[in-house]
Amino acid sequence: MPARGLRAAPIIAAETLEVTVRRRQLGLLGLACMMEPGIAAPAASAASDTGGAPLRLLSEEFPPINFTEDGRPSGLAVEVVQNVLRRLGQSLPIEFLPWARAYRDAQGSQPVALFSAARIPEREKLFQWVGPIVTFYSSFYGRAGASRLRRFDDARHADDVLVVRDWYTAQQLASQGFQNLRYVSDPVQGVRMLLAGRAPLFASERISMPGTLASAGIEAGAIEEVYTYASSDGYIAFSPGTPRRIVANWQREVDAMKRDGSFQAIYKRWLPQDSPPR
Repeated sequence: MPARGLRAAPIIAAETLEVTVRRRQLGLLGLACMMEPGIAAPAASAASDTGGAPLRLLSEEFPPINFTEDGRPSGLAVEVVQNVLRRLGQSLPIEFLPWARAYRDAQGSQPVALFSAARIPEREKLFQWVGPIVTFYSSFYGRAGASRLRRFDDARHADDVLVVRDWYTAQQLASQGFQNLRYVSDPVQGVRMLLAGRAPLFASERISMPGTLASAGIEAGAIEEVYTYASSDGYIAFSPGTPRRIVANWQREVDAMKRDGSFQAIYKRWLPQDSPPR
């Protein structure tokens, strides 16, 4: 018995040593992931938070709210999103896509966050919402010198009303029974078609219009706002496939930014004349 015990002892010691070495190796590997910028530890963390698939952040060219400048994401909503990521200890890329594609991708089973999206009744059940982070203003635009509309229903009798496909302005008017909507792919196409006389009205958003005209290379006075008919709060819209705890974490951080004043500071930097949503 003693001899059998003596022979077993070195085997147990070797197994213990091997486990200890493996644990130390794994610990050093984890430390390297945290210290080495080339190793995507934050993305791995984000993937684990969403059950395996990393959270995709989708946006569109919509200055000054979200846009790219010199190839880098910029804008009011971009700063809010980046601040939330920092507070969560994560780092994720932002993809800029045509709105219709981003809007479609954000309605699937994969974890996706789309910003900025107007929260309107027609969209309420399609997404999980975090915000609000901006206020949008819906307006009809005409060519310079065009007569102002006296009431909302006057737009129903226009030959055509240009709208961006899947934008909230299009969905608002469609739900109001407008039969004269003519769809375009993006707001730049909308202002160009308006100036070309392809339609007398373009239903768009007031805050983004100066940036849209600049992107199209069109002077600011070339078109005029002829009627403002609604305001809507903009949110970060999370897909149905995003775990609820992720959405709750994002809302918690947005609320914290509003309490500590960092949200208001971002808002005033981009929209100094506007009041931030609560």
